[in-house]
Amino acid sequence: ALAESTAFSADSASAAMPSEPHVGSGGLTPGAPVQDVPPPGGFKPVRYSRNLPKGGPSSLVIALGSAALFTFGMYKVISANRLRRSWFREEKDIRLAILPFLTAESDLQQQHIKSTLTQKEAELMASVPGWEAGASVYHSRYMKPMEKIGVPQSQKSIFGATS
Repeated sequence: ALAESTAFSADSASAAMPSEPHVGSGGLTPGAPVQDVPPPGGFKPVRYSRNLPKGGPSSLVIALGSAALFTFGMYKVISANRLRRSWFREEKDIRLAILPFLTAESDLQQQHIKSTLTQKEAELMASVPGWEAGASVYHSRYMKPMEKIGVPQSQKSIFGATS
């Protein structure tokens, strides 16, 4: 086998060497082209068959796992929404329970502010004859908005007309 390989390499070396250029009428010209050819007897066969292990779970297992994971996630989302809704309901109930107290406190604050402003107004306007502190500055009667003329009765609520 060693003799064959050395003989083969010597043959291939001589085949790969270009021939000596020869002198022609126009000067030096290259010899015949050297072509890359397979070794005598051909190349060894290439193994191309796949020898891999089985590639993971089947598509049915992946689909069922995805469906189970989605179902569990939606269960958690729905339960979290219910819990948050119960917290909001509880806070709303608490606010409704203390609403009368908050309203009474707000009314007292507004009354105190109004009486303080009326006292300040009386002090500032003491030199003006006929001025009443805390009285309205508007001395007119109430007039309702004008009727829309030319609008059909069925469309008066659309155009904001009052009747």
